[in-house]
Amino acid sequence: MDRIKLQKCYGRLKGLEDIVSTEKIIIIDIINDYDLVVDEVQKNIKEDLESYKAKKYRKLGDGDNTFSYYLKDKLLQLISFLEYGYKLSEELIEIGSIYNSIRDEELKSRCADILTASSNFDRVVNQASQVLEDRIRTKSGLDRSFVGIKLISKALNADRSKSVLIVSENNEEHEGFCHICRGIMLAFRNPTHHYLSDSFKREDALKFTAFIDSLLKILNKCKVVSSA
Repeated sequence: MDRIKLQKCYGRLKGLEDIVSTEKIIIIDIINDYDLVVDEVQKNIKEDLESYKAKKYRKLGDGDNTFSYYLKDKLLQLISFLEYGYKLSEELIEIGSIYNSIRDEELKSRCADILTASSNFDRVVNQASQVLEDRIRTKSGLDRSFVGIKLISKALNADRSKSVLIVSENNEEHEGFCHICRGIMLAFRNPTHHYLSDSFKREDALKFTAFIDSLLKILNKCKVVSSA
């Protein structure tokens, strides 16, 4: 099943719902469009959805119009079927909310197209952690020889007296942020840079990207002591 295609079909159905909910009379082409969407969904999820089609309608006069209720009943049934059977509305709202919360433009531009893919979301984790790594290097003024844990140990040392970047005057807050970045390098950056993984879902990738976005916001406010 291609979930991206299913989401697009769901979006089209919601658009049709807006039309039929406000109009008593619709053009017959709208019903034909709906039946085509049913065909697409049926092919995607491999379930028999013929009973959801709105095949029975009659023209009004000599025009190509008909009553919207010929479509409305079947349309609402199919929307409910997809929402409860495939959790589409709940998932779309969650995904949209998380994605819209991301503010860092570079992070968004490097991850957006991958997030719309149908699989291989370890690539999002790869790119998001790489943006964090590059931002730490740029902020601290260190050269490209500093990567991964070597970069964190120098730029964000838990010991404030040895750190190029100072997150907070509070030692515990500074130490906590440094450990978080170190953990991300070890648990996420290194594995996705050296190995392929199918363990990440789209939701996981989005949440990880949103967390990196929060770290970048804090990093932007860090005080630079010295890169020597």
